[in-house]
Parts: sequence; structure tokens; C-alpha cells
Amino acid sequence: MVLLATATLPLLGQPQPLATQTARREQVQREQQRLQPQHYDLRRYPLTADQETHWRRLLWATALQQPQQPQVFQALRQILNRAEAKNLTPTAQKIITQALQVSNLYLRQYPITRPQLQPSLEQVVKTSPHPRWVALALNSLARSDSLTPAQKTQLITQTRQRFPQPPDLLQIVLQELAQEPLPLPPVEELLAWQAQPDQMQLYVFCQRNRWTPCTLIVKNNQGEFHREQGQMWSRPLLLQSVYGLDWAFTYGQTPQGLQRLAGITETRKGELFRAYGQFPLVKLFLPFEPGVKEFFPGEPVPTLAAYQERLPPRWRDYAPLHQSYQAGRLGRSLLRIHGTGDTPELFARPPGVDHAWNPALGCLTALELYTPQGELERGDMAAILRVLDMASGGTRMGYLLVVELPDSVGITLGTAWLQPYLDKMPGIARP
Repeated sequence: MVLLATATLPLLGQPQPLATQTARREQVQREQQRLQPQHYDLRRYPLTADQETHWRRLLWATALQQPQQPQVFQALRQILNRAEAKNLTPTAQKIITQALQVSNLYLRQYPITRPQLQPSLEQVVKTSPHPRWVALALNSLARSDSLTPAQKTQLITQTRQRFPQPPDLLQIVLQELAQEPLPLPPVEELLAWQAQPDQMQLYVFCQRNRWTPCTLIVKNNQGEFHREQGQMWSRPLLLQSVYGLDWAFTYGQTPQGLQRLAGITETRKGELFRAYGQFPLVKLFLPFEPGVKEFFPGEPVPTLAAYQERLPPRWRDYAPLHQSYQAGRLGRSLLRIHGTGDTPELFARPPGVDHAWNPALGCLTALELYTPQGELERGDMAAILRVLDMASGGTRMGYLLVVELPDSVGITLGTAWLQPYLDKMPGIARP
């Protein structure tokens, strides 16, 4: 039963004007043209409402291309220095937030840039009255290894003193920074589990380095792994944030834990093709997120205890799998599985990363490649949509579980690395 035929097949093989070599070269050139040194001049472009579009586009282009001219860091420092003010305009608040996101990217991806940005970020932590910015700056410093253990402890202590009752986001960052690594519960127990009887279950296994593609596998509504030609079916997905942010932050990495899968969004046209590709998007919902009628049957907004009960017994107290619950409580939303019509050359990649999967703003991205003529060369979303339809019995409903595994597991493309866990897997377990 292929219910998605009318939604996807007519698009297959059709040339996409925005995916031709000429159109893609022009797109990259437009972003690069924004990066002229004079565009970072705050005297010429102050943080006023009439310049908001300039700065939002410039900082986005900066995140994509990651230039390292002195003017970039000077502008970031000047913007971050304004984070200690109280009565800021909405425009200034938006630009400061985006400057913090971009600074996180540089600090964590390019150690050579730390002397340029670390003092300003430390100043944000020590003086800003805005806990959200303190959380972002503190997390960037601590996660980038730019602080000594003593400096990290001192900043955390100072932050707790400044905010004895920190708001949710800052509280979660402080808890995470104090969290010791937890032993990994048995993966085979996770593979045998069903979050909801008679509903499809997706697993996405990742490494801590989210630039490494993750592995998607699918269990159907009868609790059986989807196989084709005798082999377990899988597809690689990328769960990396464009800004390199952690899961608790808006536009951060896809959180670990359970998400509700509830149907698809039809193909986007026009400029949205570049962000999402030519295929429908798979809709995912976090707990607390508007738009999902029931996260669990009879529970529109589950308690944390109810959420934990949908995990295997030895995984219920494993804090990383609570991330999606906490992310929903913090207001994150609109996560999707989708392709990417953008050219891979639009995104700068860390040294050693040479694959063509594109990062996103919290979503899970499938590979979607085009020829210079704009014709589809590879589009994994077509296979993903087909398998989800088959595995769900046409309902397109189920659950997705994201799990980070230690580097020692050695995740590779395909599913051969999973075999030792499958061999030890007990019978189907259900709550």
C-alpha cells in the first residue's frame, strides 16, 4: 500500500529551478556578498529597527559561511557588550541573541577564535541581567573547553549567586554542567521496547559529535523491524544545529528522548524548497507543544513520571532521554524530518567533515542531492516516507526516539554495528 504516491512521485525527476548549478552558485554568492567588512560596522548599521533585517541576514550569513576577518569578531564583541543593559529594544534583543548563537558556533568549532570572543562572553555571564543570555554564554564557554576547571567552577558559582532561583533554561544549563556522565543502560532493552502498543516506533542513534550522520531504523506497528531484501532497513540523518547549540536552546540540536510522530506536511514550494527540499516533511511533536492532540493516549500534556513510564525500566532514570520532555517544557517546537534543497556548499563544515548532509535548526535532515541541471540525484525522504507509511499501516502515527551512544560503539553507515545488540535483544517489551 503506497498512500504517498500522489504526494511524492509526481515530483520525482522533475528539474528544480532553484537546484540548478547556476541558481545554487548565485545563492552562495549572495550570502558571501553580505559578508563585506563594512557591513559589520555598527556606526553605519546601528542596532535600530530599520537595520534589524540587515543584522539578522548578516549574522545568518556569518553562521553559514563562518568568515574569520577581524571585523566579524569586533562586531560580535560590540554587540555582546550591550547584553548588560536592562532596557533594550526588541530589535537589540533579537540581534544580541543571534550574536550569542554565532559566538557559540565560533567558540566551539574554532579554538583559534577563543581569544577574540571569550572575554566578552565571560562579561555576559558576570554582568548581564538577562538569564537566557547568561545561560547561552555560560554553556558556550563551558562546552568549548575554553575555561580551566577552576574558571568553570568559579563562573558557575558566581552565576548561582547572581541567580539564586534561576529560571528554567538557566537552571537546566547549571544542572547539565554539574551532571557527571551516566553509564549507558542496555541498548538491547531499548531496541525491544515499544513506547505505545500497536504504533510505529522509530529509533535514531547518534554519536556525541552530531556532524557524524545518525542511523534511522523503523519498527512497525506490530513490533517488527522493517526489512527489505532480507536486511534491516535504515537511512542516515543529520541532527546537527547550524549554530552548534545544545538541545535546550532554540535552534539547538535535536534533543534526545521521545517525540510524537503525527503525519506529514505537504511539499513546500518556492523559496521554501531550499530549506526543506521537494518532499513532504514528517511532523514531530515534543511534550507540551501546541498542535499535538495527545502526546500519549489520554494525556495531552504528560507528567515527567508518565513520560518515564514510556521508556524501558532501566532507561527511565537516564537523564539524557528526558531532554525532549524538558525541551518541550522550555518551548521548543516545530521539529521535523525533512530533506534539504540547499546546496551543501552553502554551509561551512568543520575540518574533516566531507559529507553532503546539511545541518538544520533542530530538525533531522535527510540527504537530498541534485545534478547541475537541477534533477534529483538522491532523495532519501522518498524512501523514508514510503517506509513510514508501510510501518504505520497508513496512519503515519507513532513515536521517534533519539539516543546518543558513546564513541566506543562505533556507529557506521548501515546497521551492521547494531547486530551485537540485536543478538542480545529479548522479546518485544511493551509498557
